[in-house]
Amino acid sequence: MGYKGTPRAVRIVFAEGHEHHGAEARVRRMSYGEWEDVVKSEDDNAMAEFGKRLVDWNLEDDDGQPIPATPEGMRQVDTGLLTALKTAWIQSIVGVHDADPLPQSSPSGEPSPVESIPMEALSESLAS
Repeated sequence: MGYKGTPRAVRIVFAEGHEHHGAEARVRRMSYGEWEDVVKSEDDNAMAEFGKRLVDWNLEDDDGQPIPATPEGMRQVDTGLLTALKTAWIQSIVGVHDADPLPQSSPSGEPSPVESIPMEALSESLAS
């Protein structure tokens, strides 16, 4: 029995303090081949690919009505928000995205306990 590496959806949530905090979306990942096609394309079709893979989101229009999570619904959304969602999605494909902060239990990146190696100029016999 083998492992099926089926693409899964990523959940985009913007951290508190982010301009779009509160907006959420789920977007399916893509295979490496699909990613390669997007990167190699001369057209900037990453937004179209985002729209094709959009599963759902919590966005509403000015009247409080849900905006459909479709390419047509995307046409109703502010470009800044769409760009932030697309960017977070792309970052999640290639690594950790800005809207996916590390957990509070993550170490703070303290200095290594190993002491620094002293650096001295080479003696003239070793420098030549």
